Amino acid sequence: MTGYLPIGFEFAAEITFPAAEGTTGGLLNASAQIFGMLLTLAMGQVMHGISTFWCNIIMSTALILGTFLT
Repeated sequence: MTGYLPIGFEFAAEITFPAAEGTTGGLLNASAQIFGMLLTLAMGQVMHGISTFWCNIIMSTALILGTFLT
């Protein structure tokens, strides 16, 4: 996934052209950090409340869905 980052940042900079590149990159990084924190907290609740098996199923489903969307 690391190879997608420069392409994604460049694409975001191109489609938001009048805005500065730093603004676009900052918003992308901030949204990734917020989503990561929320997902970590949610999966912690699933692990402790249900089981690690369902946590793995949810994360695997999210990864497969992300693969098909890109």
